[in-house]
Amino acid sequence: DRKIGTHFYDPLAGGSPLLWQHLFWIFGHPEVYLQFIPAAGIMSMIIPVFARQRISGYTLVVMSIVATGFISFGLWVHHMFTAGLPQVSLTFFSAASMVIAIPSGIQVFSWISTIAAGKPVFKTPFLFSLGFLVLFTLGGITGVMVASVPFDWQVHDSYFVVAHFHYVLIGGATFPIFAALYYWVPKFTGRLYNETLGKWNFWLMFIGFNLTFFPMHFLGLLGMPRRVYTYQAGLGWDIYNLIASIGAFILGAGVLLFVYNFYWMLRQGPPAGGNPWEGDSLEWATPSPPVPHGFTHLPIVRSRHPLWDQANLREGDPQAETVVRMLASWPLTWRAAVITSTLDARPQEIFRVAGPAIWPFIAAVGMVMIFAAEVFSLHLAALAGLLVIAVALVGWHWPKDIPTTIEEEERFERETGIAVRPNGSPIISRWAMGALVLVIAIAVGTLLFTYFYIRIENLEWPPAAIPLPNWPVALVAISALLVGAAFTWRAERAIKENDARLMKLALALGFVFSAAAGVVLTLDLARLPFTWATHAYGSTFYALAGTMLLALAGGLVFSAITQGWAWRGRFHARNHTMVSNIVVYFSGTAVMWLVVLAVLYGGPYLF
Repeated sequence: DRKIGTHFYDPLAGGSPLLWQHLFWIFGHPEVYLQFIPAAGIMSMIIPVFARQRISGYTLVVMSIVATGFISFGLWVHHMFTAGLPQVSLTFFSAASMVIAIPSGIQVFSWISTIAAGKPVFKTPFLFSLGFLVLFTLGGITGVMVASVPFDWQVHDSYFVVAHFHYVLIGGATFPIFAALYYWVPKFTGRLYNETLGKWNFWLMFIGFNLTFFPMHFLGLLGMPRRVYTYQAGLGWDIYNLIASIGAFILGAGVLLFVYNFYWMLRQGPPAGGNPWEGDSLEWATPSPPVPHGFTHLPIVRSRHPLWDQANLREGDPQAETVVRMLASWPLTWRAAVITSTLDARPQEIFRVAGPAIWPFIAAVGMVMIFAAEVFSLHLAALAGLLVIAVALVGWHWPKDIPTTIEEEERFERETGIAVRPNGSPIISRWAMGALVLVIAIAVGTLLFTYFYIRIENLEWPPAAIPLPNWPVALVAISALLVGAAFTWRAERAIKENDARLMKLALALGFVFSAAAGVVLTLDLARLPFTWATHAYGSTFYALAGTMLLALAGGLVFSAITQGWAWRGRFHARNHTMVSNIVVYFSGTAVMWLVVLAVLYGGPYLF
């Protein structure tokens, strides 16, 4: 709103200040849970090793982690219980906030039962894992408490919330990080830390953390607001803040002890050996530190605990043994990797891995340019950063000649039954392009949420001074894009049949029709009697339409590059990954155009 004069949050122009809170927490709350998900993976690897016991309820743990990721997107409003929202919505989001404790509880009980069924070895990584279980459980309990609307009204924006947040985030993320450092750093360095110092490190951090943050629960219940650094004497807060201050110093001492222990390990730590913890996973089958390429011969894995269950990592079914034997001798002039199926890890493809390049660094420089320029409203410099990123991406993905022949590829395929893809993996490309379309769809979904939220806030839509949109324009534009997407699909089918001529014609027609859709929408935006600065209606209209044009522009650039390679004879029945990627991108873009234009041009006639 401040940068270019839109009115999303301006109530005098149809916007809503509460919309900012909604958008912030729609992102901010799942982000907290996404920090916990890696910690859950760490715990699921460390606890079984030191418990000397396979993890209990493995399938339920995996399902719970996935469920946490999905449910976390549906409970952001519990941060806004005091914002004056309708009671019906508070009831729904209160229930959702309590429901997410179920998958978290499944994971915690799985880890506890694993420990109870095993014979624990109380090394430092395991101590930090136990600390995680205690602290995260306490944080989860207070999380269920603040999910109750009446209780939340009493402690909202108080130190109770500060305590809850730190028990979840430090207990649920930081303690697992320290467990992971003590567990895996010896593999990186080849040296062990001092176990006595490690245990002192844990107890100092555990005691210091609880002294720091547990008293904050009482401070919140006594009414101390968060985000204050001073207060009057005699309010009953003094002793709890004094205890918290002492605890903070103890916690800091524990962190400093870790730094010293790390330094001691690098200077005089004893050799770690290949598997100091008697671990079960593949990294412990390599030397410490491991060689850069990991394994000279790829291991054949038949268990979730290969080092516990398999006496020989080279034994497996005949196809797997053949693949491993063949990969040890070919290819030798380019880097290859194996693509496997998701569930049972069966080999599906051999593809070429990109080598070292400067382009990722250049892309990162462009990203820094954009954000640094926008801080000072230097829009031209931001556009320059965008251009740098575009050039880096093109250079990064520019096709390179591979020192191999079709005869070599076919020989490997005959002996192993696995496809060879030296020019790019269709499987990885399909997943990657699908992820890109999903990211764009999430951005579009956020803007659609904004559109409907502001629509509900306004009695007139569009405002009286703005005419209804010209719906035939949307019909023409989406029809043209759907035809363009159909032609890209036909291009992929043609190249699969090795018909390069038809492929090039279909790609060209797809480009023309898709570009025509963009021209039609652009001309309509140019003739509109309002801008994004006219009203919140104009802000949402231009934001959604502009996003659609940007998505289409990216696809057209992609299509133009693909056509250039097509005319150079790059594609054939065995190599057409770029063409397949265009199909995925334009199919997703067409669906988003259909939804967005139906809302923008048809919505005002219906509601």
